[in-house]
Amino acid sequence: MTKKQIYAAHGIEFDHDRVLFHGEWIPELLKSGNSKTGKAVYTWSTLPGTRGTCVCDCKGCYAATGFYRMASVVKALELNTRIVNTDIDFFYRAVSAQLETIGSGEIRIHAAGDFKTADPATYAATWHKIVKENPSFLFWTYTKMPEFENLFSDLPNGNIVKSVINGIGYNFGHCDYIISTYNKLRAMNASVYICRCGIDKSQHCANCGHCATVQFVLFIEHSTEYKAEQDPAYDELKAIIDAQ
Repeated sequence: MTKKQIYAAHGIEFDHDRVLFHGEWIPELLKSGNSKTGKAVYTWSTLPGTRGTCVCDCKGCYAATGFYRMASVVKALELNTRIVNTDIDFFYRAVSAQLETIGSGEIRIHAAGDFKTADPATYAATWHKIVKENPSFLFWTYTKMPEFENLFSDLPNGNIVKSVINGIGYNFGHCDYIISTYNKLRAMNASVYICRCGIDKSQHCANCGHCATVQFVLFIEHSTEYKAEQDPAYDELKAIIDAQ
């Protein structure tokens, strides 16, 4: 079947990498990754922070700085947020069709954003259905919403990383915070990994995979204001990361 035929089978009109949404031609919903994720990883994002689909506006949030402040990116995330807030059935059918055209691979849900849509329970259930129906893909996401931390627990190809760790705090921060949090989780015999992207610019999701399998993944804050390599605790943290 051609891409157009696959989309048509899902009730979606398709033409030249665009789909028809309420009379408006828009790009296919899942985007091929960037230097952070790797081109082989497809991503889905919505507006970050409380103006979008997240429950809080965290200081140092990477999705509220840099690339994510570009007008074209904001416009795309506004569109994605509108889709999941107004027509979840279209979202389900369009994503399902696109996954069928791709065949297999890795999907990073919410490179920006979270489950706080107009109907969070239905939105989360829709993602659960998509993950369940596409076993040839690995899906992962992050959430600050405790009610969805175990959304994919019954699915072998889905994983949710806790962005807020009970009794500890966020899963990102400065070097000393990451060291402390890592040690606390290790003391609890928890499965934990510190993302290498904070010390290795060649690292990306496509050559890692830990977010797809590990419940606790920690990130060095990579906002424009904080430079990890200038932190006094950087060398100690780098040694821990290198030893993982």
